[in-house]
Amino acid sequence: MINNVKSNLTARTLREIYRMNIGLSFIAFIFSMFFLKMFDEPMVVLISMAFKSGVYMLLLTFTLSFVLNETARRFQDSLIKYRLWRIAVSFFSAILLQLLIWPVFAYFGSISWDYSNYKLLLIFIIEGLILATLVLLLQDFAILRYAKAKTELENARLQMRTTEAENLLLKQQIHPHFLFNSLNTLKALYKKDLVLGEEYLIQLANFLRSAVSHNNSQATTLDEELIFCINYLKMQKIRFNESLDWELKIENEAMLKGYVPSFSIQPLLENAIKHNKLTKLIPLRIVIEQNGDYISVSNSISNKEFSESSIKSGLENLSERYFLWSGDTINIKNDGVTFSVSFKIIQHENSNN
Repeated sequence: MINNVKSNLTARTLREIYRMNIGLSFIAFIFSMFFLKMFDEPMVVLISMAFKSGVYMLLLTFTLSFVLNETARRFQDSLIKYRLWRIAVSFFSAILLQLLIWPVFAYFGSISWDYSNYKLLLIFIIEGLILATLVLLLQDFAILRYAKAKTELENARLQMRTTEAENLLLKQQIHPHFLFNSLNTLKALYKKDLVLGEEYLIQLANFLRSAVSHNNSQATTLDEELIFCINYLKMQKIRFNESLDWELKIENEAMLKGYVPSFSIQPLLENAIKHNKLTKLIPLRIVIEQNGDYISVSNSISNKEFSESSIKSGLENLSERYFLWSGDTINIKNDGVTFSVSFKIIQHENSNN
């Protein structure tokens, strides 16, 4: 809660509070002028007391704004301390300011007074407490209004990002280019080797079956995602033979029951193949590794001179989907020799709910 108050005390919120302070000061001055006119007082007293009300409200509101900012900063870990100190210091400041500025304006208004007048002191205290309470409530209202507007804006952005991510996901699930290449590969294999062609067709069928079955799933178990990826890698191994080398490392098989976003690993494999040269002399090596509660995909780097398309959009899509689903981020590393992407395996399917 206190962290929310601090995070909402932005420059914009403070500017709104400062404008409110000036407005309240002006209102206090005008209200005092009309109120004091009902009494038969000399003009010098009327003007002096009206200015006293306006100046007092100006000093009070800006002092309480400072108190708000400081207490939110100093007591970020304790809501109770924040509230107690803010209220206590605000009320004390309101009374102290009354006692400090009253002699000045009383002098200009030629008003006789002394601090032994308990009735006057009681009026100062009551007026200070009432006005301080009013200012505190208005400050809280300004903060809550900003927080509400901020939340609505974030929700709108989140909805837009969710829609965009879903659209990207639908476009990439069975890429037409991939399907076209697969059919061409299948055609070539059947002309050269019927056994390999049949094996490739089995893997392709399994791949497409998995793709269709997870079409509407936001998340899937790591085990199911890896089965889907193994089908894909076996297809590519048949296609590229010795030019592709891949390995699956599972440290803890219990983590296979954890969840990852659907179609989160296969696009990384596809990107590795798409953006690197595959030769018998320098084969592309891909490693899928589960380490702790993280799953990573790494590949050796041997960039093509002319890449098919940018890797950026695929990673952005994965990062966006993973953040919307888990509230966490993916880790990307590139040391010039190996490119890797890793993210956390989540124990529950609806992670961010």
